[in-house]
Amino acid sequence: MEEIDWPGMWRKALEESSWGQRAVKPEYWDGRVDQFEGVIKQSNRVEMILSRIVIEPDYTILDIGAGPGTVTIPLAKAAAALTAIEPSAGMLTRLTENASKEEVSNIRCIGKKWEDVELGKDIDAGEHDVVLASYSIVMKEIRSTLLKMNDAAKRYVYIFTGAGHKTAKNSFWSTIHSGKPSPDYIYLYNILYQLGIYANVAIMDSEFEMRFPDLDVAVQHYIQHFKGWIDLAEDSEEKLRAYLSENLVEDDGMLSLKQNMKTAMIWWAKESENSELNSLGERRNDA
Repeated sequence: MEEIDWPGMWRKALEESSWGQRAVKPEYWDGRVDQFEGVIKQSNRVEMILSRIVIEPDYTILDIGAGPGTVTIPLAKAAAALTAIEPSAGMLTRLTENASKEEVSNIRCIGKKWEDVELGKDIDAGEHDVVLASYSIVMKEIRSTLLKMNDAAKRYVYIFTGAGHKTAKNSFWSTIHSGKPSPDYIYLYNILYQLGIYANVAIMDSEFEMRFPDLDVAVQHYIQHFKGWIDLAEDSEEKLRAYLSENLVEDDGMLSLKQNMKTAMIWWAKESENSELNSLGERRNDA
């Protein structure tokens, strides 16, 4: 049977999605530092990641696509040292500022795309106990991306990414988005399988809550937030207002919107750690 071209399908899906076209450009993120940081702070992403991955006080971590440090800094506090890979100058500046405010001094920053990071020059193969990528896998050359992650890790590799797409006509996503979705975890899982890396997968709920003083502020927040990020439908504002009118809930004098999305955690261990990690993952998934 002919092998499915998952890497080719990944590239095609990225190139056809508005998100994939934008997210690969570092300059795209330079002007969106405040927006991105604000959204992540409204989610349970930090707690979700910290509760799932294996970190010991003497571990070193490689964080690919560190952004403003929302996840990076808590990880650095739990480890001996952390290397942050972040190509956006704006994000890297904010990360440095946030680390300084929290008096975290064990972070080394590399201002490059992961594709341009050289093993043996920028970092050593197997130098970091844990390699992590949280919603940052948007590289078109996905096979070399994943292989380099595997080579960079001494013990464990973790990828957090989206699982599935909300396509229901009344979903929040379909209300504002008119383009094709970016590829999700199933592409990565199958590409890893073809590379001979037999990864584990756990599907989890990610939660976001935004609060607004009134409906008009909520509508303008989302229009401005997503403008430039994705292709908006022509009647997005009208549909968004109708959606928010039905879904905003009054809470302590404010209007609250709670959103849920599925996150996939793909993880694997280098051979010497495989038994330990799988048993730990099973215990956490059963919890």
